[in-house]
Amino acid sequence: MRPMIERYPPEISPKAGESVTMAAGPAVVLFDTQTLGNRLGELAEQISADFQQKDPILVCLLRGGFVFLTDLSRSLSIPHEVDFLQVSRYDPREKDPTGVKLITDLRSNVRDRHVLVIEGIRTRGTKINYVDRFLELHAPASRTYAALLVQGKEADEPIPLHYCGFRLDNEFVVGMGLDYGERYRNLPYVAAIGWEPRI
Repeated sequence: MRPMIERYPPEISPKAGESVTMAAGPAVVLFDTQTLGNRLGELAEQISADFQQKDPILVCLLRGGFVFLTDLSRSLSIPHEVDFLQVSRYDPREKDPTGVKLITDLRSNVRDRHVLVIEGIRTRGTKINYVDRFLELHAPASRTYAALLVQGKEADEPIPLHYCGFRLDNEFVVGMGLDYGERYRNLPYVAAIGWEPRI
């Protein structure tokens, strides 16, 4: 039986700006455990206030959003449900004209419900457009979006983002559910691969 792997306590977790060694290459911590925890607490407080008496469904976009969802869900002070949705970008080897395909469908009926979509990272592309159209067809009372990380400028976002943790430039990041070759999702901090510490 494998021992349980505990998350790094804040006192031993790498701090923002520190370099970390990864098999994928040099990396630097952008957002450490304490910074993430503080921001998540702020988001949870804001979301709890905005969704009072609304009994929302948190829809997690797999796979990158699962850690953000878990931490956020445990921090909310309001009743809510959780469901999961997974879509995949178009594989050029397949003949799929839509550009995006559904992998994991919702199990809940979201009609006339307030839906809060949880994203690990928001990037420009067709996936979030597909998700928004997909949800619209299910006629929820409202569709709201929250992302731990956002790449690019707010003006570039095709679908409005209501709750944002942190903004990035073009860094390739891992940790907090985000991966490189399916590794590093478990890291309790966010690091940029291929970056050296900025002095």
